[in-house]
Amino acid sequence: GWETQMAELTFHSLFLVPFVSLSHGALAPPVPIIYLIRLHLFRIMMGAGLIKFRSGDPKWRFPQLSAMDNFYETQPVPNPLSRFWHRRGRTWHKLEVLTNHFVELVVPWGLVLPLGRQ
Repeated sequence: GWETQMAELTFHSLFLVPFVSLSHGALAPPVPIIYLIRLHLFRIMMGAGLIKFRSGDPKWRFPQLSAMDNFYETQPVPNPLSRFWHRRGRTWHKLEVLTNHFVELVVPWGLVLPLGRQ
């Protein structure tokens, strides 16, 4: 659950802060810890994306893509713009679902793959 993930992330974050520093300059964070945190964020995002497909709910799958059709009516904390976004067309809501899939299933790979980093 989320509690375990938060505990793991907190543990990794403890190593980002130097316990004792004799120099007055800024210390670079340890590279292995940065990669562990990136891996952790990757797991969270991929898990959120994959669970939508593993649930078997047709609202998240092609060709229906209707998961966002009623989201703005039923979201936990509605805001003043909810009515505007809810009244957008069906095509807009399908685009929102596809964007969600892209953000949760494609973008996280940028956290773990060395795409031209130095």
